[in-house]
Amino acid sequence: MVMARGSGMLGGLCTALLLGSLCFSPPSEANVYKWKDVQGRIHYTDRPPPPDGTLISIEPTWYARRDGSAPSRATAPAATPSSSAPDAPTPAAEAALRNAVQNDVANTRTEQCKKAQERYQNYIVSRRLFKEGEKGERIYLTDAELAEARVNAKREMDEACAAAAEVR
Repeated sequence: MVMARGSGMLGGLCTALLLGSLCFSPPSEANVYKWKDVQGRIHYTDRPPPPDGTLISIEPTWYARRDGSAPSRATAPAATPSSSAPDAPTPAAEAALRNAVQNDVANTRTEQCKKAQERYQNYIVSRRLFKEGEKGERIYLTDAELAEARVNAKREMDEACAAAAEVR
């Protein structure tokens, strides 16, 4: 170790003070909140849950559990009545989750229908279509291939839009 001249005593004193202050600093008082969101996912945070979250418990910090002392705040009871599955979502949360999934599926299918309509319209309007070759070059479709591509685009559009209509 290389030391500057005259810094041995001062450096040692600073090091001793730093280590002493770290050893004698009291642990901060904090709790860990266990809560469930509307989708039924469990979260562990140092902050209380948001208004739409369901508080499950307040856990003491590691040092409180180690020495056996009680937490500074009472542990919150589970929001749902005791049952064989304590983490099971409530019927209202389950219904909201199912509704959100159904909306996501409907929106996705509507978007797929729009893209299929755009692709079909592009195939109808275009005089020439091409596909990319292995080296990125354009390979133009023959009239027969173009007609087949238009038929396939129409079929895909009809299927995509029928699926979107079923969900709504």
